[in-house]
Amino acid sequence: MLDPTVPKSRAELVERLADLRQQGILDIAEETRLLDHYDAMARDIEDEKARLEPEFERRRAEDGDEKAAAWLLEVSTEIGRRHGAATRALTDQLRVVTG
Repeated sequence: MLDPTVPKSRAELVERLADLRQQGILDIAEETRLLDHYDAMARDIEDEKARLEPEFERRRAEDGDEKAAAWLLEVSTEIGRRHGAATRALTDQLRVVTG
């Protein structure tokens, strides 16, 4: 059975994907692609955080907390959209979706 909640850690994702593979919903290649995608997104998020932090601090100092937070929300929303689109593109290729 598919669990609709979002895994909260890589370990939880590994466990869920293994369960889906054991049920025959995913094959090993799909499981590997999904884990690789997760790892790439996690690295990208860390890179983005490192890149955005100095700009956020500059904006806080120059424009205040509220404007800096609004900027960060806008930027992080776009990052989330980009990751979501990449994830959808990957999941749309899974056998469980394509039949």
